[in-house]
Amino acid sequence: MGKDGRLDALERAVEGTLAEGSFEFDGDAAVLRIEGSLVLTTTWFLALGTGGVVLLLAGAVLSLAGLPTEARWALAPGAGLFACALCFVLLLRFTPLFDLWSHLELRFAERAMVHRKTRVPFGELRPEHLVWKNGRFFRRLYVRHPSLRKQLAGFFGSEERQAQEFQRRLWELISAPDLAGGLAGGGDLTPVQRWIIAAAGPYGAINGFRLDRLGVAPGESAATADRRTAQELLQDPWGAYDLEQLLGAVNWLVQDGHRADFTQDAVLAARPPDAQEEYGTLLREVDDLIARDMLEPPFVERLIELVRVRYGDEGGAYARLVPRVLRDEPGADVSEEGAELAQFLHQLFNDRNHASEELHRLKALADPALRANVGRFLIWDYGRALMLYRWGHMVGWLTEEYCWERMLPLAIDIQRRYSSWRDMATCYLQGRLLWSGGGGKAQDEYERLVEDLATEPRSPWNLVPWNLDLTRDWS
Repeated sequence: MGKDGRLDALERAVEGTLAEGSFEFDGDAAVLRIEGSLVLTTTWFLALGTGGVVLLLAGAVLSLAGLPTEARWALAPGAGLFACALCFVLLLRFTPLFDLWSHLELRFAERAMVHRKTRVPFGELRPEHLVWKNGRFFRRLYVRHPSLRKQLAGFFGSEERQAQEFQRRLWELISAPDLAGGLAGGGDLTPVQRWIIAAAGPYGAINGFRLDRLGVAPGESAATADRRTAQELLQDPWGAYDLEQLLGAVNWLVQDGHRADFTQDAVLAARPPDAQEEYGTLLREVDDLIARDMLEPPFVERLIELVRVRYGDEGGAYARLVPRVLRDEPGADVSEEGAELAQFLHQLFNDRNHASEELHRLKALADPALRANVGRFLIWDYGRALMLYRWGHMVGWLTEEYCWERMLPLAIDIQRRYSSWRDMATCYLQGRLLWSGGGGKAQDEYERLVEDLATEPRSPWNLVPWNLDLTRDWS
């Protein structure tokens, strides 16, 4: 869904809610105007008017009941409240009072949130800047950025589902990769350096990082946000809390990565249907036993059978290693078979989604065309390794020179294995599809991003030739 479609979805999310009157959607200009201050004030004056009417009616009832003294206590404040509300409505109708309220604008084409003279680029916003304030009857969503504090929307307490949907849709628009902005300015990169950054383009841009530099974005707040996000991504999902763990993750991606799993799954997917069904049944059974922590001796027998079926003709050799690997005996994972088995068992025991994702991969690899391409998914691992080097530099663990020296050989290997940026991107998307076990909504976002990289005139894929001579060109 394009930007216009997502803006329409945001508009639909607030239809029929208290927040609906606060927004003016301009799909042609890709602008969302928020009139939160005026609407909030209007709501209070409407409440005052309603209270005034209630007091006037109560005073009339008391007066008819023969209680004139008590009636005055209701009539006087009631008249005052109603008069205030009426004056406010008349001022709005017949004076330029409405124009005195400055609207908050979300300008999606410019990728910025603007209020008066304050301008906050979307790249500086993070999810924690969107804060809910819950009262007894109302839920209000605020932007709490160092440069801007403003209400974005107000909902009744009973509209929690719509409020959460609005926040989700809004963040989708704010966090959508800013390809054009990420290419602006230039980061004084040489052509070869730009080629290297471009090879990691999809993984960098999808996480909101610029493609015109190795390090953080310019500007103090943007640089701080980049460093914080890089730190968070290194820790989760990569589990890298220090330099040693970071380099360990990079080495795994370069030497094995997920492409090793893809190759094994392709072999499984090429087997006869009954063999695949047997493997799927055993995998689900073992995964269920692990989930229920039922690891008694019968479990080991089923696990050995699963390993035997998984590795086919070589299954016997792998199956004999299972008890040793489970007991973590010294040297059990020294051989190639032991290392591969240890990796498989680690995923099976520690990743609760691994079994279901593997079954999805087998289903996807039923396509002979995809299965035939399985040896070309190096870019899925190398593209992320390049980005890990960038994040290591952003958080201060790696020097610039260290990164370029280690990234250049990876770029040369990528260039040698593919024929064009498009060819590389196709394999990257297929690799992500297999890794994710079905793609999910994020797959669509990756596909849109890759299309933007391929068509945007300022994209490095269009500025830097694929066949560039990748020899060191920086001092």
